[in-house]
Amino acid sequence: MGVGEQESWTTEEFGASHEGSVGVLLGDGSVPDPVFIAMTSAGTGWEVSQWSVYDGGDGFVRAPGAAALRAV
Repeated sequence: MGVGEQESWTTEEFGASHEGSVGVLLGDGSVPDPVFIAMTSAGTGWEVSQWSVYDGGDGFVRAPGAAALRAV
């Protein structure tokens, strides 16, 4: 499984020793693959793993629905 672009966080109090990002878990406990977002009709785009794309929708971005958030 690859890792796509993710949102990240840090804390001012602890600096780089407490940094990370938000990931998701599916209902079966597995971690979903990054979602490819095509930006042109030629198929160019990028992979993302931002928690907000895993809403289970089948609109512009097709991704499985997350059952839980997790620290990465």
